[in-house]
Amino acid sequence: MQFDIEEEHFTVFNLLLLLLVWANTCYLMVIFLRPVLPMLITTLLVLFGLVLTLAMVVITIYISIKWIQHHNLGWWVLIGLIVFFILSYALESTVKNIFVREQIFRQEQLR
Repeated sequence: MQFDIEEEHFTVFNLLLLLLVWANTCYLMVIFLRPVLPMLITTLLVLFGLVLTLAMVVITIYISIKWIQHHNLGWWVLIGLIVFFILSYALESTVKNIFVREQIFRQEQLR
C-alpha cells in the first residue's frame, strides 16, 4: 500500500478529508486524554479543532458557490432551498402538533 501523495493529484476533496481527519484527531485527543493533558493543552486542542472545522466549512461553501456558478444552477439551488425549507417546516409542525396532542391526551387521562 502506497501513501505518497503527488502534488498534481492533491485535490480539494483530499484537502477537506485531511482537515476533517486532523480536526477529529484533536477532538478525540481531548475526549480520551482529558485526565492526562493539562488544561492549556486541552483548550488549545479544542481551539485548533474548531479552526480546522471552520476552515472546512468555509472551503466547502466557497467551492459549492463556485460550482453552482460554473454550472448555472443558481435558480435550481434557490428553488431546492425553498422546497427544503417548506418540507422541514411542515415536518416540524407535524411533530410539534403530535407532541401537543400527546400532552393534552396525558392530561385528560390524569383527570
